[in-house]
Amino acid sequence: MSGSRDNLVKGVVFSDLGRAGAFLGIDWVREAVRERVGFDPYPGTLNVRARGADLDRWEQVRQHGGRIVLPSPDPAFCNAFLFTGFVEGWESATESRERAAVVVPEVREYPADKLEIIAAVSLKQAHSVRDGDELTVVFDG
Repeated sequence: MSGSRDNLVKGVVFSDLGRAGAFLGIDWVREAVRERVGFDPYPGTLNVRARGADLDRWEQVRQHGGRIVLPSPDPAFCNAFLFTGFVEGWESATESRERAAVVVPEVREYPADKLEIIAAVSLKQAHSVRDGDELTVVFDG
């Protein structure tokens, strides 16, 4: 990936099923994220939906970006991939960028337009993010 805009994906925050917290609370998952990304993940994700050119850039990141494999030692769970970077775009008095990663489970039916963002904190609470807000993920690389 080259160029400064190739690694930038904008999307709109939306609520989803709320199942990621259980996955991120599993010891081996938390340990793998700490080792590979450098932070202890908050047990929940912030969901962002990409559209248009941003969806195309997200597909390019997924295909050609620096993905980190999160292999499952438990056959009851699928493998996952992490894509690291920063999230920005809120009007908060705190940090304007938050270190984060997007987790993508290795599931055939997983929505191509969905970014499940993990961070060390609840991004919704820490930055007063609401459904409908637009955020930007700037991927490493």
